Amino acid sequence: MDIRSAVQATPDDRNRTVDLARAVSISLVVLGHWLAAAVWVDDGALRFTNILELASWTTWLTWIVQVIPVFFIAGGYANLRSFRSAEARGVQPAAWIVVRFRRLLTPVVPFLLTWLALVLATQAAGIDPALVRSGSLAAVTPLWFLAVYLLVIAAVPVTLRVWERLGWWSIVAGTTAAVVVDAARAATGQDWIGWSNYVFVWFTAHQLGYRWADEERRPSPRAIGVGAAIAAVVLVASTVGGVYPISMVGIPGATRNNTLPPTAALLALTAVQYFAIRAVEPVANRFLRRTGPWTVVVSIQAVIMTLYLWHLTALALVVLAGYGLGVGFGIEPLSAAWWWTRPLWLVVLGAATWPLLWIFGRFEHRVRPVVTSPTPWLTAIGVAATIVGIAFLVVRGIVDTGGQVRWELVALVAGGVVLVGGFPAREPSSFTRSSRT
Repeated sequence: MDIRSAVQATPDDRNRTVDLARAVSISLVVLGHWLAAAVWVDDGALRFTNILELASWTTWLTWIVQVIPVFFIAGGYANLRSFRSAEARGVQPAAWIVVRFRRLLTPVVPFLLTWLALVLATQAAGIDPALVRSGSLAAVTPLWFLAVYLLVIAAVPVTLRVWERLGWWSIVAGTTAAVVVDAARAATGQDWIGWSNYVFVWFTAHQLGYRWADEERRPSPRAIGVGAAIAAVVLVASTVGGVYPISMVGIPGATRNNTLPPTAALLALTAVQYFAIRAVEPVANRFLRRTGPWTVVVSIQAVIMTLYLWHLTALALVVLAGYGLGVGFGIEPLSAAWWWTRPLWLVVLGAATWPLLWIFGRFEHRVRPVVTSPTPWLTAIGVAATIVGIAFLVVRGIVDTGGQVRWELVALVAGGVVLVGGFPAREPSSFTRSSRT
């Protein structure tokens, strides 16, 4: 992986704000998870909760740290550019999907294999099955995002045609569908209806990225300002007004939330974030033409999936080490001393994450090249198996309540990964080539 070469090879016409948006979105997710963790020892017992449970005012902070919509917007921009470029070169849709899947899945394979080995080792050591299940389930939770984003990628050949035919109306239709789903869910009391919003909400955010990438000219500052104001009014009115919760992330124990399943309130936040990005885009692009800032962004991009996958594992390791040594968790959460120690907390977690990035970050650039055109039906099976397998791992966990490995889910994910070639190659691929939008 040669960061310097990647920086120097960046085309002049690249929209570097897209890369910045991706880097910032994942970084804020990581920081949000770390800062939200409230860990302390009470009467000798380790307590682990979330500051969103302890202080209601912190729910407003989720409007800042809930930036997954930004990743979907940036993904829409990148996927439109990439797909059309592939089409112009005569690349078949199945081959394009396989390339995209391999880039995302390659760092996931060592992550899942490592956690599977840890689960088997803890079983052999006779550790409480409930603890094993709790720890492994928390570790794979970030994969929910991957399952949804892989589905979005698999649908690009269709959603791009929808965009080309309907344009803005595809965004209006997706937003309307999300509102209708929320209304039906509230009217019937059937929460399962809301799960369809994983499609309507996140696909609509992705369509906004298409809009960004496909525009003939940049919107005027006035248009961006008006759009941001309207989106902000809708967001405030729909949440403060009581229709939706204020928090943009799930709060443990809460009866209502905006993320599980997603609600139309997230689309209001998505619109606010979209216009915010567009407002700072000219300044950001000029700033990122400087070597220093652009090198930072490229460096984050180089290990972005590894950072996202392993940051909760780093958190768990720090907690276990501190609890075992009797160091670091004697301060009550939300006290003045607790807040003053948050910078040190972030430094410790960053230090714990660094070796994980060093060990596993290399796999992010061992993407297997697509040498021959993949068979469409085998690709379809592999894509479906991977998405379904990962989704069920997130919902049900690697182990069941008795601590036994769910081998059927492991086999499903493994089969899908093999069919799409998403396992690491022996030799690293070119970072410069694989990092292009």
